[in-house]
Amino acid sequence: MRVSGWTVTGVSEPMILVERNEHATEGDAIVEVAGCGVCHTDLGFYYDGVPTRHGFPLVLGHEISGTVVDAGAEASAWLDRKVVVPAVTPCGRCDACRAGRGAICPEQIFPGSDIHGGFATHVRVPARGLCPVPDLDDAAVNRAGLTLADLAVIADAVSTPYQAIRRSSLGPGDLAVFVGVGGVG
Repeated sequence: MRVSGWTVTGVSEPMILVERNEHATEGDAIVEVAGCGVCHTDLGFYYDGVPTRHGFPLVLGHEISGTVVDAGAEASAWLDRKVVVPAVTPCGRCDACRAGRGAICPEQIFPGSDIHGGFATHVRVPARGLCPVPDLDDAAVNRAGLTLADLAVIADAVSTPYQAIRRSSLGPGDLAVFVGVGGVG
């Protein structure tokens, strides 16, 4: 499949639109990107030279939503489904993952750092972490009038603080102070 993405070739260098071929293998899915949020992490990679694990040239972007348009044999159930792509997908097999510590998985896949990310027409990602999106045309489901593109930030800017609050054991009536900037702060 022919895809194109805004590719970073060097720190603070203008991004260039590059076409490349992508093919879904075994457990991968190719997602047609509906939306991709711009995270402060992307800005650090681009402007400040924070190293990506893949190195440049690379398409950034890890807050991704879209529709699965191609899938490997192990991921064919995802075809034509609307999804949010997780910002980080743990391997599920290592000691850290088996201990429930996927956040520190040494084999995790981070779009826009390990592989090409979502500032593109399509992105190839492991299907094992995809999050299905309910039918947004259903008025009972989508009272806020959100689009699939709007949901892209769930991948990081929403899920990161949500997980922190869940792990904190905060409950109704508890007092908490949150320090930081933006959605994650």
